[in-house]
Amino acid sequence: MMLRHIILATVLWVGLPAAFSWGWGDEVHKLINGHATDLTHPPLGDFLRQHRDRIVELSTDADDRKESDPDEDSRHYIDFEYYGGAPHSSIPYHRGEAEVLYNYDNMAQWGTLPWRIIDVTWALRDAMADADWEQVIILAADLGHYVADAHQPLHTTTNYDGQLTGNEGIHSMFEMHMVDKYRDHYRHPTPPLPVIESLPDSVFAWLFESYCDVESILAADSRAREGLSSQKKEVVAQGFQADAEDIPQDYLERLYLQAGMTSWYHTSKATVRLAALWLWAWDQAGQPSLP
Repeated sequence: MMLRHIILATVLWVGLPAAFSWGWGDEVHKLINGHATDLTHPPLGDFLRQHRDRIVELSTDADDRKESDPDEDSRHYIDFEYYGGAPHSSIPYHRGEAEVLYNYDNMAQWGTLPWRIIDVTWALRDAMADADWEQVIILAADLGHYVADAHQPLHTTTNYDGQLTGNEGIHSMFEMHMVDKYRDHYRHPTPPLPVIESLPDSVFAWLFESYCDVESILAADSRAREGLSSQKKEVVAQGFQADAEDIPQDYLERLYLQAGMTSWYHTSKATVRLAALWLWAWDQAGQPSLP
């Protein structure tokens, strides 16, 4: 049994359905994929925008695969603490070297998100070079999902649901319930897109940037819970199992005041960086002609 499943059992969440997934809510994944197509420079951007609806629709397929693929879950997070914490430069960027150092089975528990992003980006390049445009659409959407997960700070830590610090339930409150309540506050990111000189350097830097915001999110949650009744605290601690209508609105309001900008910062960064990755893959493929 994977370590995360063991932890879930200790907080009485073993009853969650098999399709349950940690990650930004579906709407955020769709938002990031959709806006990234809008930001991608032509001519690649013109092609992606022709298939915008499919790229948005396929943005959650990676989560759906968790039901059928036992290896999928670990591709959506990395527990930096198990890899030695900071700095991320101490972690081998090459997957094979990392497996020699940490052991394949350990990595299957600790998470492999950065290597997944790198692998899918190279696969996207290869599909472009082969002019396999159907596969390009699928891989572009998949890459968007993993890049979005990399920009959810709670995907980078062993304390992914605050279960180690008395912040149980923060994962869903931060990435779904708070975002759903304040989605209209989101402002679409605008260029310029970042320049990617080294794919591994960029990917690991983005993930470590997310990791650096874990403590601020947990602190925001602790402040937002202050003064809540025991009953309200219990609802928050239920996390994904809590009914949306039961979640204390005063808690969400305080959480948004403390952590709302952190959420929008990371989703905006995910959007522009995803567009940059698509363009980088196309450039690495030799800028092939587009259909």
